[in-house]
Amino acid sequence: MERSTVLVLALVGAFGCTGQAGTGRASTSTSGATPGGLSGGQSASGSTAGQPLVCTAAQAPAFHARMLTPSQYNNAVHDLFALTGNFAAGFGGGADTQLDDLGAEQRANAAATVAQQAAQSFATWAPCDPVKAGAAACEQQVIDRIGTRAFRHSLSDPERAPLVAVFDAGVKEKDFATGVEWFIAGLLQLPDFLYQIAKPAPAEQPGQIQPLAGPDIASRLSFFLWDSLPDDTLLAAGAANQLADSTRFQSEIDRLEGDPRFLNGVGSFYSDWLALSGFAEVAHDDAGFTSAVAQGLQASVLMTATQLYNNPTANLTDLFGGQTYYFNAALRTFYGLPAGGAGFTPATFPGEARRGLLTHPGLMALLARPSETNPIARGLFVRRGLLCQEVPPPPNTNIPALPPIQQGLSTRDRLEQHTTNPTCKSCHNLIDPPGYAFENWDQVGRFRTMDSGKPVDTSATMTNAGDLTGTFPQGDAFLQRVGGSADVHRCFAEKYLVFALEHVLSTDDQCSLKQVQDHFVPSGDLRGLVTAIASSDSFRMRLTEGVAP
Repeated sequence: MERSTVLVLALVGAFGCTGQAGTGRASTSTSGATPGGLSGGQSASGSTAGQPLVCTAAQAPAFHARMLTPSQYNNAVHDLFALTGNFAAGFGGGADTQLDDLGAEQRANAAATVAQQAAQSFATWAPCDPVKAGAAACEQQVIDRIGTRAFRHSLSDPERAPLVAVFDAGVKEKDFATGVEWFIAGLLQLPDFLYQIAKPAPAEQPGQIQPLAGPDIASRLSFFLWDSLPDDTLLAAGAANQLADSTRFQSEIDRLEGDPRFLNGVGSFYSDWLALSGFAEVAHDDAGFTSAVAQGLQASVLMTATQLYNNPTANLTDLFGGQTYYFNAALRTFYGLPAGGAGFTPATFPGEARRGLLTHPGLMALLARPSETNPIARGLFVRRGLLCQEVPPPPNTNIPALPPIQQGLSTRDRLEQHTTNPTCKSCHNLIDPPGYAFENWDQVGRFRTMDSGKPVDTSATMTNAGDLTGTFPQGDAFLQRVGGSADVHRCFAEKYLVFALEHVLSTDDQCSLKQVQDHFVPSGDLRGLVTAIASSDSFRMRLTEGVAP
């Protein structure tokens, strides 16, 4: 083993990991909630497990360590060292992420790659010049500046000492640049960088609700709103405990929402909620549907959602009702639209009655089979993604295949033949009707009125669907109702809260959920939803667990 590797491993071991490790960001793509987004057995009347929901005192769960997501890792590297790249490729993420041997090796390799590139581009990000300031003085500036930003708090003497040791070892081994490289390679493998952590206060007693410490809430706020590290202003406010003041806290929320990096945080939510990583596996039989088209659709879905947030009055009805998408040249060619210049520019589909994100060609392509539409996948998106309903998996039996594609037999005809089987019928009566509402858009999201020689039938009846229950004569009538549904608003608020808290909601989160939903349902204010979540007790506070003996 190389000497540099031994030193870096010793550095990592010197820090260890304090606090209880979580399991990464909880997925928002499915939920075990009932219609309207009330999870954990809570009913629409505001009770949990049959008991009234009492919110007279602050309630919050414990704050367990959670590993940075791949996008947070990449964004942090960019903010620290002005490097751009997918350094976290293959890291994985989501609710099941744990740092096993493979994950540790991947992060060690990523840290080495970042360290090498950062050492080579030292002048672009460093706070000093070792020739002008002197090597020893510059080393201390680099450690203090980068260490504080990476850890999201001022370095204590015990934290600084091993960082100095590994930097000095690299200098002694070869030169100043090697010291920089070894320092960064070690720093990026330490728990205080890789995890969001709320360390217990000395002599902390368990069972108390208290605000997150200044540096901890600064870090949490930044990773939520920017998907990256706090900047100097937010770090300073956290260190001075100024974020405990509600006025200053709100001013920081406003400032972060006014920064271009806010769209990174918004985009991270939509990537998670819509499971956009699935585009890596999307393939369609249509001529011209290349990887460039798939990648373009993924970017277009994200841009179509996030660009709304540049408007201070952006509303959920805009998200589910707009007619404008963002397409590049590859997408315009594939969908037969007029040229629109370089990059992603606004595009419309005249006469197709599109319903914003709901009928975005990318989402339709993501929720389809290679050669046909998939009402099941699209219906599940409505039930799980828009109504927060739990849909049980198919029974552990042999599920009959759909009849083969043939002229004169539409996708709906074939699916209805399939669901005459009693084993399949009960679930499909819930799943298929909302899926039929999207049948005017084929497997790549093109508008159609015919399917296999038959007129498309998008009518259906929704059951057990909250305020979306009822019959709709055509799919557009149903999709139009989605944007104004109070139950969809409740579910969307819950999805965003789960994303922000990075855990499945518990009993301790129910008052915060109610507070957020009560704010969002009547307003639909997308930016206001972010503010309401960041201001909630579950986000700003924690349940103490005491100090380990």
